[in-house]
Amino acid sequence: MIRSPWTRRIVAAATVCALFAVRAATADSAQTSAPRAGSTVWSGVFSAEQAKRGEASANRNCARCHNADLTGGQDGPSLVGRETLEAWSALTLGDVFDRIRTTMPADAPQTLSAQETADILAYVLSLNKCPPGEKDLPSDTAALGQVRITSRPDPRRDVAEARSSGVKARK
Repeated sequence: MIRSPWTRRIVAAATVCALFAVRAATADSAQTSAPRAGSTVWSGVFSAEQAKRGEASANRNCARCHNADLTGGQDGPSLVGRETLEAWSALTLGDVFDRIRTTMPADAPQTLSAQETADILAYVLSLNKCPPGEKDLPSDTAALGQVRITSRPDPRRDVAEARSSGVKARK
């Protein structure tokens, strides 16, 4: 049993500090929480900061085959444009993440870290005009499997989001 008033105060202060530390750690881990089930690439599933990191990594690892703007080169197809999104529309981000992680870069497969792969995927999404959100794309295949790739935004969702923000949706 703690008898001294000063000792009790120190223990209480340490407990409060520990609680704040746990809360801060939980908030940081939420920064890369898994996207909601049913999300699409148009749901803001990556952050602008992550796409910026992905650009640097893509310049180092992808530009040799896919060109600097990732529109395709002699040795690699385009990763940008409606045709690309349409070709990937039967896939999830988990499928594309796994393909990149295990087969790229072509001259050194499986050398990208999971985080680099997620960052590059965020950059590719940004080049395809998918909107950024608040949180980073996770580097977990199962979580990314919850995000569907579609060639364009879902008009019903766009109308609902426009109404909730007070902006009239265009037809």
